[in-house]
Amino acid sequence: MKIDSSRPIRSLEDIFNDPVADELLAKPKKKQVTYDPKVEKFEEIIAWIKDHNGKEPEKTTDLNRLGERKLASHLKGIRNDPERIELLKPYDELGLLKTEDQELSLKEKVSHEKKTFNSLDDILNDNSALFDNSGTTLNSKLFDTGSLNAYKKSQENVPKNKSKRKAMDNFNQYRPMFKKVQAELTSGKRHLVRYGDNKLKLHGFYVLKGQLLYIESIGDEFKNNNRSEADTDARLHVIYDNGTENYPLRNGLIASLYGSKKRGGGGKIVTDPDDKFEFSADDHVTGYIYVLKSLSNNADVKRIQEDHPLYKVGFTSGTVERRIANAENESTYLYGPVKVVAEYQVINLNPEALETALHHALAQYRLDVDIKAGNGKIIHPREWFVVDLDTITDIITEIMSKLQMSE
Repeated sequence: MKIDSSRPIRSLEDIFNDPVADELLAKPKKKQVTYDPKVEKFEEIIAWIKDHNGKEPEKTTDLNRLGERKLASHLKGIRNDPERIELLKPYDELGLLKTEDQELSLKEKVSHEKKTFNSLDDILNDNSALFDNSGTTLNSKLFDTGSLNAYKKSQENVPKNKSKRKAMDNFNQYRPMFKKVQAELTSGKRHLVRYGDNKLKLHGFYVLKGQLLYIESIGDEFKNNNRSEADTDARLHVIYDNGTENYPLRNGLIASLYGSKKRGGGGKIVTDPDDKFEFSADDHVTGYIYVLKSLSNNADVKRIQEDHPLYKVGFTSGTVERRIANAENESTYLYGPVKVVAEYQVINLNPEALETALHHALAQYRLDVDIKAGNGKIIHPREWFVVDLDTITDIITEIMSKLQMSE
């Protein structure tokens, strides 16, 4: 476009008065751009993955890769947020935001989760796919629920005069007792059976809402005046495995143990060690969790064992003896003989998923070195852990007993 040249222009005023001057001097219109930091961050993740040949960022502990760790955390946050998934779907050119109907595997879900914990409580309270028994995700349940259907409602009763729990001052004297019961549940010396006898046993153990409780004392009976079918009631002293205590009424606790599972109720009795127990037709052994010690003469392995405890934690759907029979020819066993130091029978739980959970819990102790085998091959151990046997035993016991009590 040109300024009309048919008339002379002698001043700036003449320019501004030209008929086409407004168009010439007008600022170009800016394109309407909507800035969204969520989209920009997601595109940053996509660019990173492209630059690394399709490899997703990991939540590494390497201080030189903190940028990668932040991207991994951000991607995990997106995947756990339905609203952000919906927003970012149009930009998901790499298919990073898989939906449930795409059946994410347990290991895929875990690969994006944190691998370090400060305590066993962190592990058990982690909002991980490993511990999801809600039925809202696919292929991620730790439970084989095909044979463990929801209990039928035995009794509907809302207890009155509920007693509030409080932290127990002298819980340390009871802690070993709870740990012993959990270990006996894991080893099979004790079992869990559906509550249904309308009684409570002094010094007995029960499970309510996934928590182990102990009847410390039962007070004197008194006449019941609250329209309950029971003529008498009594005040209890109950201690819980999380270090709390309360003083509920006996009939109220019985009602809770009978309660509907949909309402968070439905309790279980913990059998005594000497009780005769027979598995039902629906119960089945799904495998074995095992702990191994290496007996290898490999110089690298022996050097590690001189300064640190070293164990492998794994699972097998058959016998442990058969699984390790060819250990000297398998990289997973460091091409050497092994010794079984612990073995746990798994009933009605998915042992492979349980193994993944244990590895998830033990990740902070994972052996992170490459070992050169006698045959010249380089081994990258993933199931060997530099941690004492007591810690491994505590983690296995805690997780397995919690899973049993939660089911």
